[in-house]
Amino acid sequence: MFISAHVFNYRTKEFMQFIRNTLMIVSQHGPEALQVKAQYQQLNQLYQQMEVSYQQPGTHNLTPQLIQLDEQRDQTIICLRTISEGYTRHPKATQREAGQQVLACIDRYGNRLYSLNYSAETATLKQLLHELQTKPECISALQALHLEDVVKDMKRANQEFEKLFIQRLEEASQAEVQSTREQMRQTTDAYRTLLRHLEAHATLTPSNEYQLLIDHLNENITHFNEMVNRRKSTPETTPVASEDTEA
Repeated sequence: MFISAHVFNYRTKEFMQFIRNTLMIVSQHGPEALQVKAQYQQLNQLYQQMEVSYQQPGTHNLTPQLIQLDEQRDQTIICLRTISEGYTRHPKATQREAGQQVLACIDRYGNRLYSLNYSAETATLKQLLHELQTKPECISALQALHLEDVVKDMKRANQEFEKLFIQRLEEASQAEVQSTREQMRQTTDAYRTLLRHLEAHATLTPSNEYQLLIDHLNENITHFNEMVNRRKSTPETTPVASEDTEA
């Protein structure tokens, strides 16, 4: 009756939004009328605890800075690749070959580096930057296209991001809070309990209201499962490590 939600493949923000959507949908249909008020309240309580933990001072107060640095390095990746690709169509052979050289260097590491999780992107960019700044043919190509400053900005943003990310990991390891993974497990159990009760009531006392609710919840599940499937279908996307689930 209910589609299976791939909750343990959701990243933390995705999981929290998924549960938030679930609560909103059930709330719209009336938990008391659906005879799942207790299960709804339990799920809501666990969700609220996750919200509080996610906003814990000292653990996630570096997140906005990380997001900003991640956006900066993503923009340099997109900029470098877009300009290089444009030059591959340049009428002059020198610029055309330089564009091909830089583009080939980037594409050895994947054409959507900005879609990688935090750790994978940091490591991949370090390798790419090393190649761009040490191989003579890459250095010459960047000079021909006047893209040295873009590469410097990419290196700066990636180094600052890595330093801040490590700092956040150290703070998180020292924080005396329940792990995100454990909170997700408990919240998932409460979510599944809610669905089991809804399914039981819908089976024992079928009605249009239950069917509408089930359809609405299944739409939400499908949406988030498709996000996971799209991520898996991207060749360069690597599994999300526990410390990356906040990305």
